[in-house]
Amino acid sequence: MQTAFRTWAPSFDLMNDTASADGETTEIRWTKSPHTDWPNPMVGTFPYVELKLEHPDLAPTRYGESFFPDAVPYEFDGDHRVFYWRPTLDASTSDRTGWEGICATTDALSVVTESGPHAPDLVSRRGDESEVVVGGTVAGDSTTTLVGSYSVPDVRIRELSASRLELLADGTEYVVPAGTRRRVSLAEQTVERADGDGGTASVTPELVVRFPGERELHHPAPGAEYRLFPSFGLELDTVSRPVPVPTTKGELDYAALATSLGVDLSNRPYPERVLWQAFAYTAFDPHTSPVPRLTQFPTGRLALRTGPIDG
Repeated sequence: MQTAFRTWAPSFDLMNDTASADGETTEIRWTKSPHTDWPNPMVGTFPYVELKLEHPDLAPTRYGESFFPDAVPYEFDGDHRVFYWRPTLDASTSDRTGWEGICATTDALSVVTESGPHAPDLVSRRGDESEVVVGGTVAGDSTTTLVGSYSVPDVRIRELSASRLELLADGTEYVVPAGTRRRVSLAEQTVERADGDGGTASVTPELVVRFPGERELHHPAPGAEYRLFPSFGLELDTVSRPVPVPTTKGELDYAALATSLGVDLSNRPYPERVLWQAFAYTAFDPHTSPVPRLTQFPTGRLALRTGPIDG
């Protein structure tokens, strides 16, 4: 997966969001855009299913490097959300006419429609070879390896509703009720190892299904270039320009930044605090040069782009 973040690990405690800045600040320039200049984000409640095709018989040779996951699921005020802060849906995704639900995989998000069986991409092709998942996390980091002579299992969603998922895997039908998970072992096959020492290996692909039911999806407008975040209780009009960003040992202090902007992280669920970190590092990391452009939609949700500005 692509990521805009460096892969070093700043020193913070995710469970102890207390301000600990060393008294230093760095002024970060940013600009505000009218929300009418930005397409509205996609927010709606849909049947939501997660699929992974794992190959635990193989040893991983490639590792994900994303600092933050693309999607953060959590409950807030009784709503079960899945928050995709980076654009993941295909830019050509049309309006919601005929949608049955949403399908998430280790590195993609797609729409299940009424037009027929939906075949999600569960394996990445690399020329004549296939990059398969060894251990996967939906919308997060996965371990993978490259193999040859691989026959991609035929996995299709036949029907998706709020209470029931029906899918086909290599011709066999499986029904998964909402609120359940299922792991299906598919036909064993022999593949050629393209990474490492080469040779052949016998693998049994495992289809991992999680179907929580309906979820409230938050996602940037398909094709848009901005990143989407909750409001965090922040009023963008109250943020100074430039903004003094607290630092600890020269690194952004996300908890102190929240305090300085009047954001109370203690009242936010843990997953939303992860989103705050993603917002803080994307917009106000003192080690990155692009000038952030931010807006706030009438719903309170925040959006930002990074790039050069005039003046």
